[in-house]
Amino acid sequence: MAWNRAQELDAEQSGRVDPKSRTLGDLVAEYVSTPLGRKCDKHGRPLGTSWTDTHHTTVTQDLTRAVGEVATLPAHALDRAVVDRMRTACGTPGMVGQMTRHVRGFLNWACRQGALTDTQAALLPSQHAPLLEPRFPQPEARPSRHRTAPLVGQAEDYVGPEDCPQHEAVRAFADELQLRMRWGALAVHFAAATGLRVGEQFQLRADDIVEREGHLVVRVDWQWSAGRTRRARPKTGKRRRVPVPPINRSGIGLEQMLLDRVRAARAEQAAGTNPEALLFPAPEGGMWWSSNLNELLIRAQKAAGWRFEMVTERRKLRNGATRDIRVTQMQHPWHSLRHRFARDMIDWLRLTPAQLMAIGGWASLEVLSSRYYRSGSEHWGAATNAVHGADGPAAQAPWEMVAVAVHDTGAVPSRHAGVRSTGRRTDGPRTPAHSVRVAGRRHAPHS
Repeated sequence: MAWNRAQELDAEQSGRVDPKSRTLGDLVAEYVSTPLGRKCDKHGRPLGTSWTDTHHTTVTQDLTRAVGEVATLPAHALDRAVVDRMRTACGTPGMVGQMTRHVRGFLNWACRQGALTDTQAALLPSQHAPLLEPRFPQPEARPSRHRTAPLVGQAEDYVGPEDCPQHEAVRAFADELQLRMRWGALAVHFAAATGLRVGEQFQLRADDIVEREGHLVVRVDWQWSAGRTRRARPKTGKRRRVPVPPINRSGIGLEQMLLDRVRAARAEQAAGTNPEALLFPAPEGGMWWSSNLNELLIRAQKAAGWRFEMVTERRKLRNGATRDIRVTQMQHPWHSLRHRFARDMIDWLRLTPAQLMAIGGWASLEVLSSRYYRSGSEHWGAATNAVHGADGPAAQAPWEMVAVAVHDTGAVPSRHAGVRSTGRRTDGPRTPAHSVRVAGRRHAPHS
């Protein structure tokens, strides 16, 4: 009698006698059926808000792939091996991390629904889950970002000049894209001057360009999406306003180019060829899909001489078959124009982190400072000033230039003319080089 009762309790706790007991495939289908109320914090607690259309699409695709081989498995049979099998149903280590996050969110939801027992809840992959290799590795790994040894004070993810296309390359890219699209040159220079993400820029309409105090400002309220409306809130969930420089770093009248394009977009809207008055429309007059736009941009970048590599990737087709295809890996993708914008704002216009964050839309000051500001160069400059005892241009020169000068001449760069060791300029004639200052008083050297 005790054994039979234990069997009944076990079945009841595991959900096997519950008419609502379902397979993992059933649970995933219900979980991804709607984005409403699905958003949770990093600890798995519901926030009462909904997923964006783009995130909903990503979760649906990933969990459909994760549960594909175990879709008919009853929920009560879930164990650690099944969880690991779900989160490694991909081709790259980076995707294992993404799949782990989505599987964790799904299992948290299943626990709250009562579909899993308390014992199974302990199987949830933690925030620091053990690293696992993907079960369907790609034939060829994509080349990693080329990095040099960082300077002392630089963060590991610091974005320096080598991570940005040079201004000559930006102009060449703009010229090539202009040959393909009537707005091509404007799109490239606009991205490098405003730092908009690709999804933010290629959904802009004429009404998003407004005038404030005699200058043009871009309203970034949306980014493109795969959902029904094709638009979602920006990446950080916050709107922002980005000023448009009248003349960009290359001396091009960007403000006038943008005004001309706004007028042209409104004319296209009146003619019915561009219903939304998009600034950068697809050939048929609507918003671009990312795959088609990426193909256009890569062709123009290659023609402009931008460096790239070809790698083999295994893709799963809609009919379930797999095929190996050749994929272009650009050394500097379109997003590198956003890095170009950040470096110009810091190195050219001397924006502070708070100022750059206000117009750039980064998630936090910590992320922004780590990527662009913690370079060590400002600390090196301060230390050099102290050692040289001067604030002149020679002391403030980039450390690479000073190193080259020392190497080429074999001598330490001289202190800036007319500057004392205290950093203050002198009004009278310079002291002869043979005199010596000791304890604030100047003495002639011994013969």
